[in-house]
Amino acid sequence: MFISYHFFIVLPAKMGCLSCTWTFVKIFLLCAIITFLPGLPPHAEFKEYSVVRPKALDAELLLRRHLDKAERIFDGQITGPEAFAVYNGAVYTGIDGGFVVQIDEGEIKPVVKFGENCEDITEEHICGRPLGLKFDAAGNLYVADAYYGIFKYNIQKAEKTLLVGVDEEIEGKKSKFINDLAVAKDGTVYFTVTTTTFPLFDALYALLSPGDGRVVKYDPRSKKATVLAEGLLLPNGIALSKNEDFLVFSETAAARVMRLDLKGNNKGTVSILAEGLPGLPDNIRFDGQDGFFVALVASADESHPALPVTLAPFPNIRKFLARVLYLLEMPFIQIHKLYPNYFTRRAIHSIGHFSVTQPLLGDHVTILHLDSKGDITDALVGRDGSVSHISDMIVSGDYILLGSPYNNYIGRVPRPNAPHHVTIKNVRFESAEEVDESAARKAAEEAQAVRAREEQARKAAEAASKAKKAAEEAANRKAAEEAARLKKEAESAAQKAAQEAKAKLAAEEAKKRAAEEAQARKLAEEARAKKAAEEARAKKAAEEARAKKIAEESAKKAAEEARLKNAAEDAAKKAAKEAKAKKAAEESAKRAAEEAKAKKLAQEAQFAKETKARKAAGEL
Repeated sequence: MFISYHFFIVLPAKMGCLSCTWTFVKIFLLCAIITFLPGLPPHAEFKEYSVVRPKALDAELLLRRHLDKAERIFDGQITGPEAFAVYNGAVYTGIDGGFVVQIDEGEIKPVVKFGENCEDITEEHICGRPLGLKFDAAGNLYVADAYYGIFKYNIQKAEKTLLVGVDEEIEGKKSKFINDLAVAKDGTVYFTVTTTTFPLFDALYALLSPGDGRVVKYDPRSKKATVLAEGLLLPNGIALSKNEDFLVFSETAAARVMRLDLKGNNKGTVSILAEGLPGLPDNIRFDGQDGFFVALVASADESHPALPVTLAPFPNIRKFLARVLYLLEMPFIQIHKLYPNYFTRRAIHSIGHFSVTQPLLGDHVTILHLDSKGDITDALVGRDGSVSHISDMIVSGDYILLGSPYNNYIGRVPRPNAPHHVTIKNVRFESAEEVDESAARKAAEEAQAVRAREEQARKAAEAASKAKKAAEEAANRKAAEEAARLKKEAESAAQKAAQEAKAKLAAEEAKKRAAEEAQARKLAEEARAKKAAEEARAKKAAEEARAKKIAEESAKKAAEEARLKNAAEDAAKKAAKEAKAKKAAEESAKRAAEEAKAKKLAQEAQFAKETKARKAAGEL
């Protein structure tokens, strides 16, 4: 009996435990290899960083449910309105496909595009992706395109100027992902570079390895860009203060807003303005007084912190996740190189893009109001899911418009007539259960009131239906005929309106093409004029060089002739000197000959004399 028990019960249990252990060991070894294998992409630095845990909003601010029951305008007609700008009452925004569009009088009108034409969002690196937008006092539109750079666009002349390109090296690094910008009164542009390693379509890798973001300043006078701050954790929205003595920017991965002083004793200093925010901050907007509006693209609390905050102390886990994403993406990359197609392109774009995180962000939306000290003074909250993933807000007339990089609509809520301000020095912690209970009570009260109104309406409808039934039966046929006629007229009017809209769009496209052609002709003429001027300068330089060469040759020839003349004069002088010496020698020889002759004559005379004397002596 004992042997049977041991064989059939104990031994299989032990073997099962060993099998589970071995499976766990294999999984652990596989994870370790993926994490620590040298040279495996993505090539980024995964470092530990410290983040303050999110703090819940005060209960009184949580009741500011002004973003509930938001209206969705242009639903299905617009995708990814990430940021807004307003000029002369018209609203401008950048959308998927690379266009900056104008929203005015209920219409969407294309304004400018900095990229090329492309098929869909999977080729947004070709289309371009305009994110931050700002106007200066003269009406020039400044745009931060994530894939192309910082542009200045003159709306009246339809002229676009590239100020800083993404391929331009700034202090040794390129701006791979430009996000938002702020424009000072003197034309200086301050902009955020979310990462210098990854473009937008691979920004999920940057979310897992933050720490190479920058704030950059562009000087329009020197046309140079300089780095004001770097090593930032996914910098995103940016805004200038009222007196432009400091700017604020969001560090999305750290759930905080930072301050950078531009003037005074602390010039160049980066400090924390607000941290432990109840979500991930995106765009920041100056409120026109002394504070700022901060849109939280994802909400969080102490019990449910955002993913970057949770993973901040664990660089190896983030490294493992990034490498797993790359291993998932790599087969599609290789297949696409051999056989380019939509499905592999879609997979490559989806794996690395921010949009893959959309299901993790939740439907709760929050817009905070911070004062210049970083205290939360007000909040607008939405919990009913009517809008989600808010990245920016702007006041337009009697409404607040709500933008998002993920939505295919623009949210709209009425502007509060009397905003409720509550200054919070120390934000208390509040559990998610308390928030949900409060929301549930309010929802139950609203539901009860709705049921009461529905009951009253039902009774009134029953009373009215009996009186109207006979009249309705008599009028049904006539109403049907009238409805058919009206439907036909409406269809005809709709067809006519569609044709007019199509014609209007074609006219606008033709006008735009004509403007582009005119611009191209102007650029070509300027290029030709520039080329002609350069050729004239080159011809003049060549003639001057030729004249200089001739002058040098003439000078050289004159010098040679002068040298030969001097040599001839020296030779003549030498010849004259030699002739004089020869003449002197001849005269000396002549004198010597005469002296020899005289000596000979003297000798002959002496000899004759002596001979004569001897002869005389002999005669004697």
